[in-house]
Amino acid sequence: MTLRAKLLATYIGLTIAGVMVFSIFASWELKGYLDRRAESELKAHVEAVAALVRGGEFPPHSLPDHETTIRRMARSLNLRLTFIRKDGVVLFDSDVPLDSLPNVENHLSRPEISASRSGEFGLNRRESATVHEEFLYSATMVVIPAPDGTDTMYVRVARPFSDIQMLDRQVQIIIWAIGVLSIIVIAVVSSRASRGITRPILDIASSARAIRDGDLSRRIPVTSRDEIGTLASSINDMAEKLGNDIAQLKKLERVRSEFLGNVSHELRTPIFSLQGFLETLLDGAVDDPSVNRDFLEKAHKHAGRLNALLNDLIEISRIESGEMKMSFRFMPLADFLREVTGEMSSAAAKKHLNLAMEPGECADDKVYADRDRLKQVMINLLDNAIKYTDDGGSITVTTHREGTDWVCVEVADTGSGIPAQHLNRIFERFYRVDKDRSRDVGGTGLGLAIVKHIVEAHGGIIRVESTVGKGSRFMFTLKR
Repeated sequence: MTLRAKLLATYIGLTIAGVMVFSIFASWELKGYLDRRAESELKAHVEAVAALVRGGEFPPHSLPDHETTIRRMARSLNLRLTFIRKDGVVLFDSDVPLDSLPNVENHLSRPEISASRSGEFGLNRRESATVHEEFLYSATMVVIPAPDGTDTMYVRVARPFSDIQMLDRQVQIIIWAIGVLSIIVIAVVSSRASRGITRPILDIASSARAIRDGDLSRRIPVTSRDEIGTLASSINDMAEKLGNDIAQLKKLERVRSEFLGNVSHELRTPIFSLQGFLETLLDGAVDDPSVNRDFLEKAHKHAGRLNALLNDLIEISRIESGEMKMSFRFMPLADFLREVTGEMSSAAAKKHLNLAMEPGECADDKVYADRDRLKQVMINLLDNAIKYTDDGGSITVTTHREGTDWVCVEVADTGSGIPAQHLNRIFERFYRVDKDRSRDVGGTGLGLAIVKHIVEAHGGIIRVESTVGKGSRFMFTLKR
């Protein structure tokens, strides 16, 4: 073996060893980073739930009444939520049925609970004695108002450690895949030319370390089209993908936070109103015939609003998660629209509105749609038109063709209209143009978001045109 061959073999061997050491070190560093990040996110979730408890959204004495909301919130965030009385008795656990709570051990001696007594966050990783799964726990002590001053309880949030391990494994696979690719590329290139390799590899290692340390804007200059250039491009693509993933995670976290805030805000009003009416009745108003029926009717109205809001939340959750099943068939469009407008005519008549259906050129057309879901779209649009059109106005349902394959359904009214600055957000969840009036007429803020999802599930698009003081036109397309 020549000296050059020996040097090349030594170089390749050292390079392979270096790549392996780097991959091991990067895996170790990234695992530590992911663990710290998981702990930080878990603490943020604990603080968010604790804030809801302090704000009265989840009163300790009536947690079972909020079972559906808490379990849905826990599922959406992939978390386990536990509420623990100050003496260690578990009041509620999102992973434990209500009838099994009496069998749950006292949690006062749990490490995270013990650590949280000082007012700091308690953190612990172990296997749950209740559900027999390994979790990362974080807990904090919450001070809440009580009739005789203040009271305390513990809020605990846990995340299955398998989720953290899965992400860790995925990252390690990427790191080791890059390491293996690096070894292959280096071996091939080194067999042809041992010179000119050290500098590009060092550049790649430096950039990889920077990316590992969080500098996802770092890029490797691609100066050739050989294997080293390919490797540099691969790492650049990986950095770009990781940057996009992290941005997407931050966006998702922001959307979840906004959604949680919106839900809390929307639920607070009817819950507080119900609580106020019922407390007044319990304080003696129930025996006063001049007010008791009025208070009961108001309480019933707010309960209905709360029920409508929860139903819409469940509906939009089913749509966005893909659980809503669609049953598409060809159906006569004009007959369908006449049926729906006929059902809504009594509501329009109460406000002396002229509700008309004009099929136009699409009188004999059939559309490919889910009848029940399409009816949900039309009832939402017509209900909104009736609510926001003053007495004596008119609502017209018309159709026309768009191209050879599409039919456009239009719901036009002579109502108050929508200001231009609101039009591009009108289909967002919980977005209201006039919040006070929306609540007065019974809106949940989710109707148009549901309409948009259903239309898009049909492959169509929905749009709106409006002029303040003259009315609005909602238009959506369906496949012929």
